[in-house]
Amino acid sequence: MPRQVQQSSYPTAPPIDPGMFRVTGLIPAQVAPIHYIKRVWERIAPLQLADKSWDNVGVMIEAPYPVSNRKRVLLTIDLTAAVCDEALSMPDCGVIVSYHPPIFRALKSMTLSDPIQTSLLRLASKGISVFSPHTSLDATPNGINTWLVEPFIPIASSSTPLVPSDPPISGFEGAGSGKLVILKQRLCILDIAKMVKDHLGLQYVQIACPEPELTIGSIAVCAGSGGSMFKDVKADLLFTGEMSHHEVLAAVARHQGVILCNHTNTERPYLRAVLQPWLEKELNNDPDNGESGWSVSVSQSDADPLRVV
Repeated sequence: MPRQVQQSSYPTAPPIDPGMFRVTGLIPAQVAPIHYIKRVWERIAPLQLADKSWDNVGVMIEAPYPVSNRKRVLLTIDLTAAVCDEALSMPDCGVIVSYHPPIFRALKSMTLSDPIQTSLLRLASKGISVFSPHTSLDATPNGINTWLVEPFIPIASSSTPLVPSDPPISGFEGAGSGKLVILKQRLCILDIAKMVKDHLGLQYVQIACPEPELTIGSIAVCAGSGGSMFKDVKADLLFTGEMSHHEVLAAVARHQGVILCNHTNTERPYLRAVLQPWLEKELNNDPDNGESGWSVSVSQSDADPLRVV
């Protein structure tokens, strides 16, 4: 005989309203801001483009208690204590995109005795995550190196990566590290230096050359520190942020000219000129986001640590 089931005296639960769990695409509405950045970044500079043989890219630290309605992203080249304070002063900041990764090598501990680790811990405790793209942003077709060669494009016959991305990524044809620009006609190195200063907004650059008015027909370009990238590169001029003393001497001995601008001066202007409007547009037009209102700011505290006095 079947056992009779006694009817419960508790009230029946109301049916579940699907609207209680509003979902946009496949992403819950209450998603952490860092996850939007990760997804959108794949349309800007996929992390596969980074040189992971030495670089460290992606999420550096993920806030354990993020605030989903924080829709401000702060861009910086370096995550300094001043940039950390700036982000913490913004009540709507949920993510810092730091071009240079604040963590390069494996850590055995995270303590307040280290200034960078202190900044990371302070940010995470207040719900701010940190993402670093570094060489993925160098290599993407609309990235930093492409922007650096913009002044030369009207007078160039070609502009190609020094090291093409391998394997190539669909939709990112032409990606790669550095640039090699072939000019239609030769120019004096002093004229090229003026073009560089105008483009980067600099009053001074450093020049090394085997003769006072060296003429240039080809330019190798690398954002940041290009010494290792330029090894065995055949170009009349090497244009980068910094090289070692001996790398410069070797270049001059090979009858190559050198233009140096200080490391981050070749990177920082790109944030405002290209990345800020690009990332803001991608975030607000993201079909899976479902909500606009994203704002991307460039740090006012971030600056090259070296000054000419």
